[in-house]
Amino acid sequence: MIRNAWHFYYALRLVFKVVCGRPSHHLTGSYI
Repeated sequence: MIRNAWHFYYALRLVFKVVCGRPSHHLTGSYI
């Protein structure tokens, strides 16, 4: 239970870090 929460937090933090690292306009331009 605790491990699951830790892995989820780590994954969420990693994704957030990647999103913040990349420009927002580049991310939106990719979809469009």
